Amino acid sequence: DDMENSKGGNQFVWIPVDNIADYKRTAYAGDSLSRYSETLADDEKTSVETNKGFYIGRYEAGDQESTNSKELRVSGASISNTITVKAGQAPYNYIKYTDAKKLAEGFSTKQKYSSVKSKLVSSYAWDTAIAFIQKTNSDYGSSSEEGNYRNTTFTYTGIADTEKNKQTKANGTSTLIPTGQTTAVNNIYDMGGNVYEWTTESHSSTSYPYTLRGGGYRNDFASSPAGYRVNSDYADGDIGFRCTLYL
Repeated sequence: DDMENSKGGNQFVWIPVDNIADYKRTAYAGDSLSRYSETLADDEKTSVETNKGFYIGRYEAGDQESTNSKELRVSGASISNTITVKAGQAPYNYIKYTDAKKLAEGFSTKQKYSSVKSKLVSSYAWDTAIAFIQKTNSDYGSSSEEGNYRNTTFTYTGIADTEKNKQTKANGTSTLIPTGQTTAVNNIYDMGGNVYEWTTESHSSTSYPYTLRGGGYRNDFASSPAGYRVNSDYADGDIGFRCTLYL
């Protein structure tokens, strides 16, 4: 029950939610929710309840223009570039929370999706997606070695490489890679590893009030797994985002 839109080839995975009570926030990997908070948005709740689920990006948000020029984004890169949700893209990193939220919300309009609302992932969506993944991969929230981490190794196609010219990322090295290059879990890529992802969850800190989930390519999969939370308020090379769609 996945979706690909014919215009842009963007790909989303359907996360079933039988009961709205199952659409909930969870603390993984020994984290506490005590300083984190989020009120479930009414339109999101209604959509999940009515449609028995939602769509989450199969991939981290990518940057179409950077991908076309065969380059990863650099600090200060344009935030007016086009979002893609497909494999082999330059991750849309170096982006602050407020910009990621605006881009995610504008995605459905830009793609001319009719009657579909796009949003930045909420803590409800993130944790429900992990719960769905954990039905077949029981520890993904607390140990996501399928991702791109400092302590994982895999072969991948770099942004300027061809399929024939693959690279090997050695264990103990840190390298940002294009989207969709690691092992998929339930057809979803990189919720653990590659870039941390902004969500709409808040933190009680006044200096760093926004929340990142998952882990980055400089981290280890056990210390910053898919379920990991950390508060922040800056743009960096290991920080990106992901879109969700609500019918």
